[in-house]
Amino acid sequence: MSRQRQPDLKGKKTLRLEKAFQEKETGNNFFKKGDYKKAIEHYGKANELDPKEPVYIINRAMAYLKLNKWVEAEDDCTKGLLLHPDNIKALWRRGIARRELGKLQDAKKDLDDALLLEPNDKAIKDEYIKVLEAIKAKSPDRTPDIDGLAANGIHRRRLSIEEVDLDENEHIIESAKKELFTDKKNTSQQIENENGKIKVIKVNTPRNIHEFERDWSRYQDNDENLYQFIKAISPASYPALLSNFFEPDYLSKIIFIMKEYFLVYDSVDDIYNILYYLTRVGRFSLVLMLLGKDDKKVLEDLLCTLLKSCDESQVDNVGSIRQRLIKGTRQDVIELAKNYGVKIQ
Repeated sequence: MSRQRQPDLKGKKTLRLEKAFQEKETGNNFFKKGDYKKAIEHYGKANELDPKEPVYIINRAMAYLKLNKWVEAEDDCTKGLLLHPDNIKALWRRGIARRELGKLQDAKKDLDDALLLEPNDKAIKDEYIKVLEAIKAKSPDRTPDIDGLAANGIHRRRLSIEEVDLDENEHIIESAKKELFTDKKNTSQQIENENGKIKVIKVNTPRNIHEFERDWSRYQDNDENLYQFIKAISPASYPALLSNFFEPDYLSKIIFIMKEYFLVYDSVDDIYNILYYLTRVGRFSLVLMLLGKDDKKVLEDLLCTLLKSCDESQVDNVGSIRQRLIKGTRQDVIELAKNYGVKIQ
């Protein structure tokens, strides 16, 4: 009697995760159209398919906020924070829901935590002001925690408020608001690099996914700035940095930047290292599956360039190849190409 064939559990899991991602994208489309009920439905389906991914349930919380369903929004944010305790969006959205539910001190705590992670986020600052003013309105005989407001601003300056009357309190609140919304971060003067084509900006290396997402959002609309941001990240840090938050948009843009900028300004070793360590990121297989044809063509071009750079006779004869690949052998590049599903010769 023949044995029953075991199901392809790994394949089913991959398909389930892909379906979850597609449901999220559908939910995003409905959200953009203002159809929040439909968005909630699809975010819910995504969460059912992949309950370990916090993005889906945190997105649903935002749709609930749009429908003034504060209890549901708070609940989803709490569930999301159990999966990702430092998720800034979840803390901010739960702060909104809790303010609307009258849980002002809890809301303030959420926003305090969010501001510690992202001290310059205007939306969080706006909500923080609303919560402080709600606390003051509820207890007019007490002054809200202005020290906390200043501490979550740019300067950590304590404000003495014990011996002032209400009029002075109003003045202090306005001063603290002004301080909170003043970004004191110094930006280095832009200069041109040795090629005379790229203006150098000061870029901080992201230490976690929150800083990565924040800075990616800041630089993604300017290719030159995004190039410098990507260049500031050690390739070996990608597996821990992106972990389960790797998205197709990140891979698509990174390979585009490598083709347009790294091939011109950097060594082929830099390209090899980035491509290699991205394959070690948790969601790599799923993200690769969702890449479009144009992105795969860019990948093929990059990998073909790497392969040619292994051949000393090709160096200096192939477009922008200026150096020979040191970090990997010809076989290493072929194996790397296989990981990306690209055939090269």
